[in-house]
Parts: sequence; C-alpha cells; structure tokens
Amino acid sequence: MIPRKALLPRLWPFAPAILLALLAVPGLHGSNEPFIAANPGPGSVTIEGKWQFQLGDSLNWSNPSFDDSTWEQLDGDDTWGDQTHPGYTGFAWYRKHIQIGGRGGKLAVLIPPVDDAYEVYWNGHKLGGSGKFPPHAWWFRFKHGTVFGLGGAPLDGVLALRVWQAPLSSDDGIWGGGLRASPLIGSPAVLSMRPSFAQIKTEYIMLPRFIFAGALFITGVIALLLYLRERRNLVYLWLGLLLISNFLWCIFGMSIVLFGMSNLANISQDGVVLAVQNISLWMLLLTLFGLHRRPAWRRWSVALIAVDLSALAFDLTLKALWENAGTGMQAADIAASAITALTPIYLLVIVVVGVRRRASRGLLPLAVAATLYGIYNLVVNASWVGIRYTHFRLPWSHLNPAIPLGPYVFGIPAILNTMLFLVLLFTVAREQARERRRQMHIESEIASAHEVQDLLIPSDPPVIPGFAITSVYKPAAEVGGDFYQVIPLGELEDEPRALIVLGDVSGKGLKAAMTVSLIVGTVRTLAEFTNDPAEILTRLNQRLLGRTRGGFATCIALLLEPGGRTTIANAGHLAPFRAGREIDLPGSLPLGLAPDERYESITMHLEAGETLTLLTDGVLEARGPKGELYGYERLSTLMQARPTVRQVVEAACSFGQDDDITVLSVALTADTESPDARLELSAQIAGQ
Repeated sequence: MIPRKALLPRLWPFAPAILLALLAVPGLHGSNEPFIAANPGPGSVTIEGKWQFQLGDSLNWSNPSFDDSTWEQLDGDDTWGDQTHPGYTGFAWYRKHIQIGGRGGKLAVLIPPVDDAYEVYWNGHKLGGSGKFPPHAWWFRFKHGTVFGLGGAPLDGVLALRVWQAPLSSDDGIWGGGLRASPLIGSPAVLSMRPSFAQIKTEYIMLPRFIFAGALFITGVIALLLYLRERRNLVYLWLGLLLISNFLWCIFGMSIVLFGMSNLANISQDGVVLAVQNISLWMLLLTLFGLHRRPAWRRWSVALIAVDLSALAFDLTLKALWENAGTGMQAADIAASAITALTPIYLLVIVVVGVRRRASRGLLPLAVAATLYGIYNLVVNASWVGIRYTHFRLPWSHLNPAIPLGPYVFGIPAILNTMLFLVLLFTVAREQARERRRQMHIESEIASAHEVQDLLIPSDPPVIPGFAITSVYKPAAEVGGDFYQVIPLGELEDEPRALIVLGDVSGKGLKAAMTVSLIVGTVRTLAEFTNDPAEILTRLNQRLLGRTRGGFATCIALLLEPGGRTTIANAGHLAPFRAGREIDLPGSLPLGLAPDERYESITMHLEAGETLTLLTDGVLEARGPKGELYGYERLSTLMQARPTVRQVVEAACSFGQDDDITVLSVALTADTESPDARLELSAQIAGQ
C-alpha cells in the first residue's frame, strides 16, 4: 500500500486532467447539450434534460450567441432552492438550446408556475412574462401556466428565462425559486388547453368545497338575519360572521388555485379573513360558555383582538414594501407573524375555562371539536413561523393525510372545518332551543304578573256621591311601575270620604311590578288604621326600606272629604295641577330611601266643578323622534288648556311614550246629593 503522503506528489501531474473530469460531472458545469425533438405536430413534448443556470442578471444573457458553457446545470422540473441554491433570492437566468425538426404549423412553449416573476426570451426577443420586476415588483402564485408563441417549425434557437425571486418572508421555505416543473413545446391550441384542463380538473375536485362554501354562506346569512331580528342575541351575530368568513376563506382559496392571485392580494385577503374567523370564533365560544358577561374576559378579549389586528396591519404594511426587505424587515415580519400564528392558543384557553365553569355535557362536543381545530391550526401555523431560518419542512404527508372518496380527496383541514361547522350548528340550535324555553317561561311569568297587576288596578269603582274621578293608566310594557288606588273610607255622619294614592316605582318590568304589589297591599292595610295621608306615607316609607333593592318609589296621597276639603301629602312625586296650574307642595324624599323621613301634609278646598289632576313622570319623560323630552314647558302649556285625562295621555303617547303613563283627575260635583255623582274610572292597558 502506498502511503498517503507519498500518493499526493505522484498525482500532482494529473491535476489538470482530474479538474477537467470534475467539470464534466453533470450538475456542475455542463456540456450545454441542446434539446432535440421531432415536430410534435398537434401534440406537445416536455423539454427534458438539464438547463444552463446562472445567478445574477444581464440582458445580454438572452442573446442566443452568448456562451453559457461555463454556467452550472440544473434540472428544469424542480426549484433552484431544492437543488444547489437554497434560500437564494434575487435574479437568475435559465437557458436551453432547442432544436425542433420537421415541417408544420406554429409552435408555442408552455411555461409552468415560476417563483416568482419572470420573462421569457426566444432567440433574444422578449415573448412576455408574469409579474413585474423591481422597482414596484409584484408577482403571481398558483397559476396553471402561460403559453407563449415561438413561431413555425422547424425551430433552432435558445429559450431563456429571466427569473426574480422575492425576499423570503418568515413563513417562506428555502426550497423555492425558479422553475417548479419542466416547460412544454407543442401546438399552441393543445398547450392553451392544458391549463384549461388542469383548471377543469381542479374545479371538479373542488366541487365539494363549492357545495360546502354555499352551505356556509346560506347558513351565515340566515344567522345574521336572525341577529337583525333579535339584536340582544349575540350568538347569531358571531355565528354569522364566522360562517361568512369561512365562506370567504373557501372562495379565496379556490380562486387562488384556479385563477392565480398576486402575492400581496393573497396575503392580505387570507390574513384579514383568518383574523375575522379567529375573532368571531372566540366571541362565539365566549358567548356560548357565558364568559362574555365577565368584565375581565371582555377586557382581555378586546386587548387580544387589538394586538392581533395591529400585528396583521403591521405585517401587511411590510408585505406591501417587501421587494426591498432587509434583515430588519424580516425580523419584524417574524414578530408580527408569530403573534398572528399563536393566537389560536386563546381558543384553547376559552374552551378549558368554559368547560370547567359550565359543567354542561351538551357543550362537550363543541369543546372537543374546537380543541382539535385549535390544536391543528396552532401546530400548522406555528410550524411556519421562522421557517426562513429554521429550515424545518413541515411533514404534510403526516399532518394532512388525504382521505379519498371517489374522485374527491378530503384532507384534515376540510374534515376539521366540517366537523366544527356541524357541531357549532348543533350546539347553537340546542342552546337557542333552551333559551326559547326559558323565554317562554319568562313570558308566562310576565303574563301572570300582568294578570295580577290587572287586579290591582281599580276596574269596578265604588259609588262615592259628590266626586267624579277619571283615570287612564297605560304601561310601557306588559307590566308597569305606576300604581294608583281609590279607597272609599265609608261615611262619617253621612259624609262620604275617599283616599287616593298614586305613585311610580323606579325601574320597569317584573321587579317594579313586585314593588307595586307590595305598595298596594301596604296602602290598603294602612287605610284600615289611619286616614292621614302624611302618616300613610311615613309608614309606607318604613315598610319599603331595604325591600326595593336599590330602587325607590314616588307617591302622592289625597284624602277627599265632603265640601271639597282635600288633604295632600307628597313623597317626591310630581305636584298635582289645579285649574291648569301646579300646586306648591313641600319638598320631600321618595319612599324607601331615608328611615327617618317624615312627610307633611297640606289642606286645600276644591270649589264645585273644579278639577285636581295627578300624573306620573311618564308624561314628562315622553321622547320625541330626536330624543328630546316632552318636559315641563310643554306640560304646563297643555294643562292650561284644561284637557281631559285621555287628552293628556294621547298628547304624551303621540309625542313618544318611553315610560308608564298614569293620569287621574278628581272633580267636586255641584250637587253632592245627586245619585249620578259617582267615581268613574277608565283603565287602558298596553296591548288592549
């Protein structure tokens, strides 16, 4: 055996021969063999073999007489990143000497998708291209190819491609650049049909996606229409936005595959639609799990949405200027992409906390579907962040196994989207059915409260000679917070008397109605022990303390006696009107606020035929179409005209009722002995 140290000196004279042999190895510097083929006639032929390849840019390289024998050689059916120049961006040239023999019609070349922008030259003449070079570069992705005419056969010349690869973003692998498949030469008619055939095949394969997208759109529109009908039900809003955004995502994805789209438009549409998808899905799950009612969750959600949208806007701004991207822009792109890619973590947090908070088995299918959907998207999105530097190629064959079903193929994303879609519809339908049952129960309770309140409103008045009392009561909802009672006190020495109590409870609905029931029962009980309006209000105030749950009630009490003598006590209520003018009453607090409040009473005399009018603040608080209140000025003008109670109510309602309205008038008749002088009441209930 010859020692290594002794072998090297002996081989040194053969170094030039060894160098020439190495230069002849394919893939380094090739022999620049032309592509020779017979005239394909009405068919086409693939341009096989190595292409001469050179990094850099010079328009002289399109000249057929240019000597490219020193260029390296690359396969034309794969990118330069997957061969000898991973991660390279910028300009590069492909050249191929082509000889097509025979006679025949015109020939053309089909250039398949190229990363990113390119121009085609035949014998130094520019045929066209795709995209635009810097400055102001833009480029297409995912097209089926473009056909360029070469002229009539025979052909003998050089086909050159000038290619520009954009700077790599954080989610671009190092394996792109240049040709992805070998070009073809043949009949222009045949070659022009190949992209059409590919598109038709793609459309056929995507038929389930078209159907699924249509179902998403129709269901989303229905959900939004339901929200317009029930504005308080936010589930419909978020479900509609989620389904519509999924529909747009499907449509945009299919349009990119079928027709191609500029890089910036693709990133912008995809990013915006995915952001709407994420946000609407978060808000839908927060609503279904009941977390949207918690202020902390609302604050965190708003903050995360703001961060996500800001990162997206920043990333889109970078992409608009990406042709000049340097190290700083690429680092900023990684940060922005990381934020938008890791946001599915919030979905998982919502599911975990929501399931623990609401121990409902009915929400478990949604939790499982949302968890699988979120984990898959998180893994896929996170794997692309920084791939420009990690060089980690995602094993799609394991993460996205295809499930064939006849001519159609369904991947994991399609299956997860369909599963989440169906589970969401089922969960929302079940929750809405449960909510409808609860609503029906509440409506039944309101109807019962309405019936009880009807019993509290005097509808069969007693006969009290000498007085004419008229009233109209119109609540703003099924049950109201206004109340009044007319209680005959019997006859003392053949002189009839009556106690009238009228008031308004703060708030509306069932809570106000329950307080009204308490007040009416208390007033009727107190009337059996005392006739003094001030004492009745004082004891009623003590009874309401701590029972109004932060609310209060205004009230006015009148004791009517023969001859027109009237005693009035007021607890923060509107003063009555006498002869069109407001009576001056002592100031006082409403009921249920102060334990030591003592109410005063005043005495006045009504003349025969004179009317005393009491009303609630529903008249003053009537709102016009522009939101203005009816107010004291309009009320004062109205009362000076001496209207009937019905006219007062009609004036407030025509202006715009916003609260319960009650108006009651008391008049002393001229003949107190007339059997026709009696108490007259009319009650108008909302909806009747």
